[in-house]
Amino acid sequence: MSACEGASPRVVACMPAWNSDKFIKETLESIAAQTYANLELLISDDASSDRTAEICQEFARTHARVRYVRQPKRLGWIGNVNSLLRIAEGDYFFFAFHDDPLKPTYVERLVEALERHPSAVLAFTDVEVHGTPRVFTALDGIKDRAERVRRMLRWGGEWWVPNRGLFRAGAARALCGMRRHIAGEFAGDWPWLLRLSLLGQFVRVPEALVKKVWLKEGLTRVWRHNTWQKFGVSLACASVIRKAGFPLSEELELYSHLVLPPAKRIWWRLHRHVKGLS
Repeated sequence: MSACEGASPRVVACMPAWNSDKFIKETLESIAAQTYANLELLISDDASSDRTAEICQEFARTHARVRYVRQPKRLGWIGNVNSLLRIAEGDYFFFAFHDDPLKPTYVERLVEALERHPSAVLAFTDVEVHGTPRVFTALDGIKDRAERVRRMLRWGGEWWVPNRGLFRAGAARALCGMRRHIAGEFAGDWPWLLRLSLLGQFVRVPEALVKKVWLKEGLTRVWRHNTWQKFGVSLACASVIRKAGFPLSEELELYSHLVLPPAKRIWWRLHRHVKGLS
């Protein structure tokens, strides 16, 4: 990460870190290896109890344009993300999740995409999982914001992939960060991405430039994925729709895309259970 050259946009990698001493170094090195020049790494250590602080502080000492902050008490992943968004200063931001290493051209390719599409708020790449690209194409070329919301509301699939993307700092400031919901932090990036999709288009760069590592310590593994958590995040998404200012008929239609798919799955499970008892 070298000094700024010319008038290239300033990019900030926002890394929310917690108890990651077993795997964070690979991600740190992948950020240091980026081909894009005007890049800063901002690390917020969420009061880790392992060697995360030691590793990050040493990395900051030996690499230019790295800033390390340690939280005095646990904020949780959403609180930690929001703390990063409050103090980051730049043109574009991205979440550098501590267990997701990046390919060297990740930042360069995404900056190019946003510069080519001034109306877009976010650019993202495909994500490599166990050697296979995970691809999200649902928003390709979609200019109508209601249709973007409609497609982001699809349960399952790869809606999470764009959260490994680069977004405009102004969009982050307009949204005032992520939000917890009544069931906590489960899938809090879903309503966040839904809110971003209301602001503008998402641009996909069709290359797998992020490697997703599923760790047993990761949030996705720790979350129970139970009915209460799914209800909480669904309610948060419904709140996003309600505040979006759609005509009532369109608002109600969008709710149906959120409610009907899980309702059908519940009905089918009950149907099979009752059939099995007969």
